[in-house]
Amino acid sequence: MVGGASVCSICNLSSPVFYDGVSDLSYCAKCFVGYVYRKVVRTVRRYAMFERGDRVVLAVSGGKDSVVLADIMGRLGRRLRWVEFVGVTVDEGIRTPAGDYRAEALSLARSVLEKYSIPHRVYTYKELFGATLPEFMRAGVYAGSACSVCGVLRRRALNIAARELGATKIATGHNKDDEAQTVLMNVLRGDLERMVRAGAAEEVGGVGVGGFVPRVKPLKRLSEREIAMYAYLRGYGFQSVECPFSQDTVRDAVREALELLGSRISGVHDALLNFEDKLLERLGSTGAHVRACRNCGEPTSPGRELCKACEYVLRYAEKSGGGVSVGAP
Repeated sequence: MVGGASVCSICNLSSPVFYDGVSDLSYCAKCFVGYVYRKVVRTVRRYAMFERGDRVVLAVSGGKDSVVLADIMGRLGRRLRWVEFVGVTVDEGIRTPAGDYRAEALSLARSVLEKYSIPHRVYTYKELFGATLPEFMRAGVYAGSACSVCGVLRRRALNIAARELGATKIATGHNKDDEAQTVLMNVLRGDLERMVRAGAAEEVGGVGVGGFVPRVKPLKRLSEREIAMYAYLRGYGFQSVECPFSQDTVRDAVREALELLGSRISGVHDALLNFEDKLLERLGSTGAHVRACRNCGEPTSPGRELCKACEYVLRYAEKSGGGVSVGAP
């Protein structure tokens, strides 16, 4: 551990395992786990994420962020008995010579959900869209990165799953680093409307188009470092098989830039999230102009007749004769 005291700043008894350079506090294992849990609880309260009677889909991919999300929501669920959780994993159909990418992740997701007796459902791209991610990419539905296609289809799959399960919210494992990167990317693009649309999607009731289920992000104030340490201390494994479609993106460049800024400017990630909060407080969702896709009825960006999910599926059908409808049920 770099920096910090030789003893835990909280209990003054045990050796520290984590140092927070922003607060200049050192934490032992027990105090750190408690600190992370309380921080997530404060975030849930701050953004009024849950209401009485909510049925919340936990998007659990099996990665460390989603596993920590499931663990903390499982612990919280013992207190919030008026909120029901159900885990959903999306299987993209990715298989590699090094191993079954999704099978390993499914095992990790299943283990944490079973620990808290949270029901678990698996939805596949093949069943929902008629093709796996590798099949979409081989058909040439998009000239850019597979990550872009996967993100679009994953969001649609979660929305379909949430509606089918009667959920009122979808909780994702996006962390503080993810959120800060997104804010900075939107600023660099000059895309204020995208930022407002994202904020509207987190409001109760969402954007109100096509049965869109609103998103909540309980980990949005936790850093990647905090999540990784929490997962380790709670005994959760990490996925060993890397996604074969992983590649450098604009987000990676923004991540590196933020890491550099963070090494020189204390609290830069929190500052970006606070900026977004203040912006959304002033603008609300009034600027969130969305329209319904003419094919499936779900939300799509301004100026688009077809949402991207339908565009990819229809393009796949044209090129391969496959694909299925992605219309809202």
